[in-house]
Amino acid sequence: MRPFAALGRWRGVETGERAALRTFRAAARGAAGYQAHLAAHGIDPAAVSRLDEVPYTDKRSVFAGDIGRWITGGRVTDAAELLTSSGQSGLFSVGITSHAERRAQERAIDATLRSLGAGEDGGTLLMNCLPMGISVPTGIATVATPSVHVEVAVEMLVRAGAGFERVIIAAEPLFLKELGETALHRHGPGFGERVVACFVGGEWVAESYRRYVSALFGFPADARDRPGVLISMGAAEAGLHLLTETPALRATRARCEDPAGRQTLVGVDRGYTPSLFTWDATRAHLEVRVHDDGVSTLVMTALGRRLMPLVRYDLDDEVDIIPADDFNARLERLGLTVRVETPVVAVWGRHRAPLAGDGWTLHPEAVKELLFGTAAHAGALTGRFRLRDSGGGPELHLQLRSGASPGPGLGITVADAASAAAGTRVTVFVHGYREYPYHEAGDFQHKPVYV
Repeated sequence: MRPFAALGRWRGVETGERAALRTFRAAARGAAGYQAHLAAHGIDPAAVSRLDEVPYTDKRSVFAGDIGRWITGGRVTDAAELLTSSGQSGLFSVGITSHAERRAQERAIDATLRSLGAGEDGGTLLMNCLPMGISVPTGIATVATPSVHVEVAVEMLVRAGAGFERVIIAAEPLFLKELGETALHRHGPGFGERVVACFVGGEWVAESYRRYVSALFGFPADARDRPGVLISMGAAEAGLHLLTETPALRATRARCEDPAGRQTLVGVDRGYTPSLFTWDATRAHLEVRVHDDGVSTLVMTALGRRLMPLVRYDLDDEVDIIPADDFNARLERLGLTVRVETPVVAVWGRHRAPLAGDGWTLHPEAVKELLFGTAAHAGALTGRFRLRDSGGGPELHLQLRSGASPGPGLGITVADAASAAAGTRVTVFVHGYREYPYHEAGDFQHKPVYV
């Protein structure tokens, strides 16, 4: 598969690259940490004429030391908001948002809310169920922030939500699952009738998860007024909602869950379909970085004026970027009528995430896909799991929901599906909610670690 090369060219230089080079030069002038980074790589900023001459940055190079040195002008006090990552990788990154950037975020979020029926006359409740104090700025919706407190979120949805025309929820996947299951158990199937959309992200999301959670909330298939579960991708340092789904991409992914469909769409069958996104080319310039192991990861350069300029920043997500004409040709071969007008980012998951042994590989994404494939099994599990290599082959450890018992055949069904995905026999262990040794019971503040 050939990676995306350019959105357009101007005098031999890509238009996106020109904007990225402006970010590079501003950072080279104003951020002491970036200046030191360039010097360590022997780069003279004045001699740089193309983006591929600029060294990559990543979480460790930017955030391992004094983050103030990476801020243009070095003044963290100029920030309107600071947002930390989950620290899942062992190193926290920080999003440093200026007042101007925050206003731009509000405009972007309001545009998304308007597409779902919101307006200045009110009537929209935005439930922010994201962890770690993440804010969702908006000027056209009432915001409730129950964060990751399930009891509060259920009461807010059922009681306060009844007074609004529409409810929109932002949450990480496993919290939204628990919210839907708890509300359904306590209030019956009508609890979600005012919910028009749920935005999830923070980790790779399986299509089987989307179907399962859509059933909890009562989202109809292909309803424009209630689009249901929507996936977006971002990062604390890069910003929320960096990569977004379109209706065409969502429909395409749902139609390509068989081996032949995946082979035609993305050129390979890993046992699961990648997430498909587009992005705002005025906000970020995207590239792929090919590593020594042959894996391509997503690299972004933030465009526009930012307090912390990110230049060729490796987000460590394994991706392919497919030009629009190439992607449309694949859609035509699949017999699909939808078409795209911009390049497509296919996200496979985190780089180096698979568990691998002699002749076998087990991707966490394949496990997510199979865990939600059977509603009865999905309802008994939290969705958290851990992959381990005991030396005698791969192990898959699962966590039951509080008070749940494993249904007939759960362990056998999961073991057979996981073994087929890995190419070797997988041993499955099913742990009680509080006995699960890899994640504290009730903790939705921290993301699960799968490997």
